[in-house]
Amino acid sequence: MTTSTPLVDFDAPKSLALVRLIETLPDELWAPGTVAPELWDKALLDPARDIVSRGGKGVRGKIVEHGWRLAGGLPGGLPDDLPVVIELLHAGSLVVDDIEDDSSHRRGEPAIHRRYGVPLALNMANWLYFVAFGVLGRSAFDAEVRVALLNDVSRGLLRCHQGQALDLAVRVTELPPEHVLDVVSTSTSMKTGSLMGLASTLGARAAGGSGPMLAAIEAFGLELGLLLQMLDDWSSLAVPHRCAKGVEDLRLERPTWPWVWLAEDRSAFGRFREILVEGESPDALHALAESLVVEVGHRASSRLDAQLQRARSRLDEIPAPPDVRDEALSDMVSLRTAFS
Repeated sequence: MTTSTPLVDFDAPKSLALVRLIETLPDELWAPGTVAPELWDKALLDPARDIVSRGGKGVRGKIVEHGWRLAGGLPGGLPDDLPVVIELLHAGSLVVDDIEDDSSHRRGEPAIHRRYGVPLALNMANWLYFVAFGVLGRSAFDAEVRVALLNDVSRGLLRCHQGQALDLAVRVTELPPEHVLDVVSTSTSMKTGSLMGLASTLGARAAGGSGPMLAAIEAFGLELGLLLQMLDDWSSLAVPHRCAKGVEDLRLERPTWPWVWLAEDRSAFGRFREILVEGESPDALHALAESLVVEVGHRASSRLDAQLQRARSRLDEIPAPPDVRDEALSDMVSLRTAFS
């Protein structure tokens, strides 16, 4: 079996690589002119260094590697540009997401817009998107592959923003229980699923994957993205050190996967929805979060395991060597247990 960086990597060496990229942008991506460096630091580079240096689990960059290996790419041969592209896109999306939610913190520190203000944070986040395109545009792939990769990124970002729009606009208190699954699964597929599908596609296409194989690898990434969002939604309620995020989702009345599982019992769904409408204080929302964990905890584990199995089924459809699929499966299991 090949060896590689673990899927869940809190040391996050990719963060150091991103910081170095920000600090050493090539001329075609960065034209500072005669403006004093400290002014560029204040306007753009300090908030960019801040968000990319905060680490994380490194999941999306690792999925690029799995796409590469599943499509026949050699161990150690993955071009460095590709994980950088997906991590830049993800970092920018985190800043935008925090602005839209007015989140107070991100990865244990004040959210970027709280530390630097909304205008600078928003501009920098959009700039990271464009840097990602620039990195890919100047990569060493032949023109046909490079254009295809740029189109993949454009399509993935389009779907991510559509899914985010649905997530922002719809309130769980406005939904009948029979509509919750459709809304949550659609927004998750387009948002988290699309970014993970993009990650697997970038690696696979760079390795020469095409046709049914490329589609199968993208489908695997999408199902893994659904699992990631389910884990994030559930752990935000059930894991004490993440409870601030769960309370934030309740405050914003966001449709999340625990509400999907709750909607399987319509009377319980109606009862909790009424409590959410009436309870606006932080203490009331914390109490509601605890009650939700008790109410749907017996369903959460089986639903998460079922989604893991769906991702595994997609993995089994990919005509890759058994040891390559085993490595991807091992990382999927580690992802399943990482949010506890």
